[in-house]
Amino acid sequence: MSHKKVVFLITGGLVLVVLVFIYTFVGEAEKYRSTISSSVTIEKTWKLPSVLKEVSGIAFLPPNRLACIQDERGSIFIYNLDNSSLEREIGFGGRGDYEGISIKGSTAYVLESNGTLYRVTNFMENARTEKFETFLSSKNDTEGLFYEAGKNRLLVAVKAEDPHSNDQKGIYAVELPSMKMDETPVFSLTFKEKIFDEIRKKDVENTFFPSEIAVDPSSRDILILEAREPKLLVLTPEGKAKALHVLSRELFPQPEGLTFDSSGRLYISNEGRPATVHRVTLNHK
Repeated sequence: MSHKKVVFLITGGLVLVVLVFIYTFVGEAEKYRSTISSSVTIEKTWKLPSVLKEVSGIAFLPPNRLACIQDERGSIFIYNLDNSSLEREIGFGGRGDYEGISIKGSTAYVLESNGTLYRVTNFMENARTEKFETFLSSKNDTEGLFYEAGKNRLLVAVKAEDPHSNDQKGIYAVELPSMKMDETPVFSLTFKEKIFDEIRKKDVENTFFPSEIAVDPSSRDILILEAREPKLLVLTPEGKAKALHVLSRELFPQPEGLTFDSSGRLYISNEGRPATVHRVTLNHK
């Protein structure tokens, strides 16, 4: 066999290998991208006013309003979904880094990124604010807050470093009315499940950064948002990974708020210019 023929065969073989590689991995990438558009359907969108461009938390307020907070201002903003307008601003604290809000009756609870909790009693009338420290700190960067009515407790999700583990992230319970946080997490995200295979990092704690938490009122599934690389994680009521929805950054540029309305419909808020709230449906749950 001539030298030219050998070179031709080797070159052809290499081209074939490259084509197979491209077909396999680009095909997988396309399949991955297709989940971005198919797994979450946006039903309706509201554009929020500029004062909420850094909206960091939302909570549904019957009959059809949202209680919103934004990163830097110690205020609760009441947004009317029916007429797409901001109704009022209720001050509860000074400047800070406010990341989560949840409502129980006439009481609002607000979470700061350093783990501090605020209880705002009668927040719609004569608001009275109380401040509670937890064992969490700015090092842990807490962003997720949810009031779990069935167990009369708040759930707090750690975004960054967990105080008890380098390779897990805990969801901690705050008992009501004592406002005492249990040091043992209710659930721990280990990121070992197959569902994380495509996104798992070498440093496991960098796999997912929770920005909000909520519990589905019908299924009791636990929903956890990530804003850094927009995703929505669904856990079973027992805390086992069930589904991972990859969100389009174009439509969900920085998703940080999560709430369900009285009918069980899901809303996701996004920081941005303009900030938005989407009412969404999850597919393939």
